[in-house]
Amino acid sequence: MTKLAAAAVIIIACSISLIFWKSTGSGIALADVLTRIEQVTGYMYQIKFIATDPEQQGTETTTATILVSKEADLKMTITQVDSNNFQKPPDWGSSEVGEEWYLLPTSNSVVFINHKQKEYSRFFIENPNHSLYKKQYNEPREIIKQILNCEHKSLGQSIIDGITVEGFQTTDKDYQGGFFGQADSFPNKKVDVKLWVDVNTFLPVRLEEDVTKSGNIRIQDFSYDFRWNVIINPDDFEPNIPEDYNTPIKADVVFPNPNEENTIKGLKLFVDSVNKYPVDIKRSGVEYMINEDISDQEEKIRKMGELLISRTPAVFYNTLANENKEPVYYGETVEPGDSSKVLLRWKLDDGQYRVIFGDLSAKTVTAERLAELEKQQLK
Repeated sequence: MTKLAAAAVIIIACSISLIFWKSTGSGIALADVLTRIEQVTGYMYQIKFIATDPEQQGTETTTATILVSKEADLKMTITQVDSNNFQKPPDWGSSEVGEEWYLLPTSNSVVFINHKQKEYSRFFIENPNHSLYKKQYNEPREIIKQILNCEHKSLGQSIIDGITVEGFQTTDKDYQGGFFGQADSFPNKKVDVKLWVDVNTFLPVRLEEDVTKSGNIRIQDFSYDFRWNVIINPDDFEPNIPEDYNTPIKADVVFPNPNEENTIKGLKLFVDSVNKYPVDIKRSGVEYMINEDISDQEEKIRKMGELLISRTPAVFYNTLANENKEPVYYGETVEPGDSSKVLLRWKLDDGQYRVIFGDLSAKTVTAERLAELEKQQLK
């Protein structure tokens, strides 16, 4: 169950990325690259992930192969995990050698297979937007959208593996790219992301991510050995689960839609457990809910559902931020039950604001009324 919960955390602790234009002049070229990738029927690439925790003097290196179809099916095969005294924060998951992860939009599901432990898990996704899952694996289309959504610049041309490439770089702390599914909810302290594109084919050749998170944990991702227009066999995305493999939860588990309703449910779960709101909404999940001693299947499913709901506020907030809806969260100063104070607010398309109050009620207010409410909170 610990591994199952960790896998769920990896999936849910992320933010949705959309295309917005804040470039320094190189956005047109990147947009052309995105268009070119959309024409490719299938592709694969290698990824190397390195996490370093200076406080624990530990590192973890993971390598994997990613296969993607034009229909957006994605399969990751983990080929090696090498850990050395690496202590993961509670939000982080772990991977074992010999795992396969499937993202299957056509069936709206994700599947994890652990061949070493002969276990598998299947989850269904309530939200049909799969971009927040795909970007975890450095899927090129989603990474390019993320770079377009940030301040970025051209690095000019150079040579990589005998190929003439054009480089693009972003150091924008708002970047929320791959990180191999790790720690999207931790704030960025330092960002350096470089994408290299073949000038002849307009297709990526190499992606380098070097991000330092809060707590000085350093995350490095390298995507390389891209192979474009590979032949895709439908069986490649059909999880092959041997009959003797076991699943910890023998029922359907659904990832909740990150919306207002589920955000309120997630915040209520947090309040019910510690009698206060999370100081940082991006770290709003409840950690204690799953343990290996639970034998009753219905109780396991209920606990897993609570765990996933508890992560929803973080995903919802990041979604609002990526959509430029100006979310602001006041959990550090608002007490549970305070019906007069704004807990979370964001801008609507018509210029008004949606507000969740300290008693977890919600209403739509004008910009003028919101200003009055926020002014009163500062007194």
